Amino acid sequence: MRRSVDRLRSTGVVLALLAAAPAAAQYREYYVRGKVHGTAGEPLVDVQIDLRDKDTSRLYHLKTDKDGSFKFAGLPHGVYAVTFSKEGYATKQDEWDLAAKQERMKRVDMPDVVLVSEAQVEKTERIQQAGARNKEAAEKIRTRDFDGALALLRPALRQNPDDADALFLLGLGYAGKEMWREAIEALTRVTELSPSFPGAYFQLGVCQRKLGDLPKALDAYAKNLELDPGNADGAYNSGLILFETNRIDEALARFQAGLAARPEDPDLHEMAGRCYINQAKFREAVAHLERARAAATDPDKQALIDGLLRETRSLIR
Repeated sequence: MRRSVDRLRSTGVVLALLAAAPAAAQYREYYVRGKVHGTAGEPLVDVQIDLRDKDTSRLYHLKTDKDGSFKFAGLPHGVYAVTFSKEGYATKQDEWDLAAKQERMKRVDMPDVVLVSEAQVEKTERIQQAGARNKEAAEKIRTRDFDGALALLRPALRQNPDDADALFLLGLGYAGKEMWREAIEALTRVTELSPSFPGAYFQLGVCQRKLGDLPKALDAYAKNLELDPGNADGAYNSGLILFETNRIDEALARFQAGLAARPEDPDLHEMAGRCYINQAKFREAVAHLERARAAATDPDKQALIDGLLRETRSLIR
């Protein structure tokens, strides 16, 4: 009789363990879901997702569906090293901290994962390399090492002839060597690639003036000022051409526009004064020449303006 009771108790223990089994299976489980897409927001299908429990090295594998979604029900608690991989895309690493034990299934919505294509990675690397090279070339131009700058830029442009930044620097390098036609060719290409870049038009104006093509120089400066109205240098340079071609009223308007941006510029005040002399407005001329004299620091410039002031004051009645 006792043996029978003992056997009954043993059976009861087994039944108790079986009854507890479902709870133990649920213990520590997570229901994880999320999405993987490309940089343009497009869903990525069949992305391989590998999870490794950092403590146990246990592995889990899943893939995204046609909507780029993934889900995993029943993931034990732990800290997971996660790898997202797909052919043609850069592999991405992540870490999921699911270390907290759960008595019931807990749903976790992971942030969207973005994979970058290998082509985009290569493009980014090329851009970074080009940026470093262009920076070095710009420094060489600043120190007037024009040949050194050209040696950097020419090979790069053979590989990527549409690099507007490199072409602009090439134009500056040629201009530094007074190779005006070569500079114009490079700078014109810049305006085709980046039509809203005011600096290219300014430099074109400089080069066209050096070649004596004043109408083209004026056109280039006009475009520069349209894009960058506050460019006092563009106003001054174009004003000089207008003054030299006896378009005094237009020249004065340019010099005044330059002074609006740089009110104490001695060269702009001097040329405004000269325009007023041509218009026989001597008091206005003296006012500008006096301001030019006050702002000038070069002795030769000061002496020149002093002479102009004496002559102009003598004309005032």
